[in-house]
Amino acid sequence: MDEKTLKKGEKYYKAGKVLWVVKYGDRLFSKVLGTYPYYVEINTSNGENHCTCPLGGDCKHVAAVMKAHENGFYFETFDEHAELFPEAVAMEFLAEVPELALDVTIKELRFALNTDESGSEVARLFRRAVLLLKTLDRPEVLHILEETLEEYRHVFKDYRLTERLEKEFMKLRSG
Repeated sequence: MDEKTLKKGEKYYKAGKVLWVVKYGDRLFSKVLGTYPYYVEINTSNGENHCTCPLGGDCKHVAAVMKAHENGFYFETFDEHAELFPEAVAMEFLAEVPELALDVTIKELRFALNTDESGSEVARLFRRAVLLLKTLDRPEVLHILEETLEEYRHVFKDYRLTERLEKEFMKLRSG
């Protein structure tokens, strides 16, 4: 991989675009926020890699995951399901660390707000954030959710789902 791509990957990593990395044996699996969410797989023993971006691999998304791994940002698992369902394994790890789960959810939520044309993914992530906030003391996140809800309401004003999300948020806010 050329130096320019490695530098772009480092910027992605430092910007928090690598949501999670699962290490299973000599393989890394990850989700990276680029133009769209991309999934990366790297074999650390031979450098072979794949990415769901248009380049297919040897890209800034792969470089970002390599940087994350170098910096110890990964979950190690011995669960053989990691090869087929790395995101499910990552979610299991995140469920054990609600603070980190909330941070990842907020990153995904903000990203989805700009890319989700149906509103479905935003609603799913919003609901997850609300559920996580019920168990955490993170009042600063309420402001983020309120802004998200305002934008969602603006785009999807005719959705009944918007009303339901508003009710869930108000219930959370009132305590």
